[in-house]
Amino acid sequence: AGGMPLPEGDAVFSIGWNEMFRPFNDDSEIKGMAFAVAFGDENTESTNFPRFGLDMGTINIGYSGNQIQMHKIFHQRRGTAYSLFNRPFGGSDILLEYLPSTEYTFEISGSENFSAATITLLSPASLIDITSHSHSDIIDPQQDLTINWTGGNPSGKIALRVMPHFKPQDGAGMGGKHNQGHPPPPGPHPGRAIVEILDSNPGQYTFTAEQIHNLISEFGADKIVLDVTQFELGEVEHDDKVLHTAMRNGTSVMLNVQ
Repeated sequence: AGGMPLPEGDAVFSIGWNEMFRPFNDDSEIKGMAFAVAFGDENTESTNFPRFGLDMGTINIGYSGNQIQMHKIFHQRRGTAYSLFNRPFGGSDILLEYLPSTEYTFEISGSENFSAATITLLSPASLIDITSHSHSDIIDPQQDLTINWTGGNPSGKIALRVMPHFKPQDGAGMGGKHNQGHPPPPGPHPGRAIVEILDSNPGQYTFTAEQIHNLISEFGADKIVLDVTQFELGEVEHDDKVLHTAMRNGTSVMLNVQ
């Protein structure tokens, strides 16, 4: 999610807002995301989920007097994980609202494999907001692209990602060096993105004209999608295990190429 790899360790507890690439017609509601998994010793032979997920009982998220229960999802090969989504790519039927500088606590009932625990993450004082560009702004790929944003915490790493975006093609008129018989499928292409990780939150970053021009010309993209995400990682010890926490927030704009 948001270009961030899952941290190594015995478990991951993650909360975030607006970090997914989402439809651009729905800016009205801030979408909250939460995910939890504790890994056993058993390997799954699956690259993106290398170890078997343990049952942790029931997990609720408590914040500011609210409590919501996470869906427990079981997979034959990968084990158990917890999410606000009741299926991998479906919409969430639970709204995790954003409150600034608020403690969000995973309340874990526990099981024979994982004892009861509470794990608390602190939300940022404000969410990331891109101020230099709005959706559908036109950019000149021959010029440097400077992005300004507000929000997030002053410390905490920032990930910037620029992805080429393709409109549906009829196979004709595609520029670029890819195979003419197989234009890229429409939509954003995270695998072909430029990703920059900053160690703090400066509120501004410039991509060079060369970077943008190369990204667009190589694949003949007519748009780019720009994400700015902040992620704050932590560690908690529990039952001689190292549990990783991740609090993320970010936003994105889609820009038209001149």
